[in-house]
Amino acid sequence: MKNNFTYNLFKKTMKNTIFNKVIAIILLVAIAGLLTYFYVSLNRMDKKLTDLQTTMSENASAVNEVVNFFNSNINAASNNN
Repeated sequence: MKNNFTYNLFKKTMKNTIFNKVIAIILLVAIAGLLTYFYVSLNRMDKKLTDLQTTMSENASAVNEVVNFFNSNINAASNNN
């Protein structure tokens, strides 16, 4: 009885191997697609962050120039008085 059960299980497994391989390939392709999507998304976010950092640096230097201009005018006006 036990050998017959093992034989039937082996026979069913052999029938399903092609189906199982197709399912495994589909799952692997789906996982690879998901990982590729995450990789592309992270690269897009990295580019946006780099652009944002560049813009912030340019804005900070522009603000510093304006502040320095006002400070020099205030210092010049206080020295003239």
